[in-house]
Amino acid sequence: MDNFFSVNIDGKKIDLEIQAATLKDQRESQKVYNQAFSDAIKSGSIVRAKLDDLLKDQGLWDDNKEIQFKTLQKQILDNEKKLAKGGIPLNAAKNIALKIYSFRQELRNLISVKTELDTHTAEGQADNARFNYLVSACVVYKNTSNKYFTNYEDYLNRAGEEVAITAAQKLASMMYGLDNDFEKKLPENKFLLKYNFVNEDLQLVDDKGRLVDSDGRLIDKNGRFINEDGKFVDQDGNLVDEKGDWLVDFEPFLDDDGKPIKETEKDEVTENPTEKNAEEKSE
Repeated sequence: MDNFFSVNIDGKKIDLEIQAATLKDQRESQKVYNQAFSDAIKSGSIVRAKLDDLLKDQGLWDDNKEIQFKTLQKQILDNEKKLAKGGIPLNAAKNIALKIYSFRQELRNLISVKTELDTHTAEGQADNARFNYLVSACVVYKNTSNKYFTNYEDYLNRAGEEVAITAAQKLASMMYGLDNDFEKKLPENKFLLKYNFVNEDLQLVDDKGRLVDSDGRLIDKNGRFINEDGKFVDQDGNLVDEKGDWLVDFEPFLDDDGKPIKETEKDEVTENPTEKNAEEKSE
């Protein structure tokens, strides 16, 4: 992981570096962790060990979801093995890869509530505080090694700035082994990339490199259905306009005798009865 990065501030390029935390930095970050944990407990935050109990009490998790969670994990692993073994038609393998992708998305959605609430546990808040301290301590100017942020509070006050955001991303990658190409290295995506079923952005494409949905129907960059000529269509291939209304040649409706009904123009001005009566009286 490259620990160097540059930013432009007021038109000036600044070269920065993420340095490894010193022993002093680690000790100070532990103090920040302890204080944040203590404050969180005092304010009523739960500990991680009680998170599952809270989820169940609030009806956000139950035995059925636990079974679903384990089932999805098994389905992902089983299908990954099938993909790894090969020996099946390429289209069948493609369908397996898409199944894995679908299972993984379902799994992420299922545990999203757990992931979100974990950040609010006492440990989650303390972990976040420790990480923020390390960012404040480890960002230095490349040429001088002087710290970029004055102190921990300075970093917190500027957490929304480009330097702070980029630095946090890079430090997280260094600390937790996060990879910018993590998604591309998942088994299903490695397969889909290798056999050109997706582009570099992991979007499904046909054999001509055009964007398609999971059923092979052409779509544009916004996910709208299009035909071979690039015109908007519905899911069945019928032409539609930008609003999604069908483009068809309209014919008048028929009366009971089968004769076309003449339509009244919308912009035709209807005579106001009140004004008409007033005119008649004045005459």
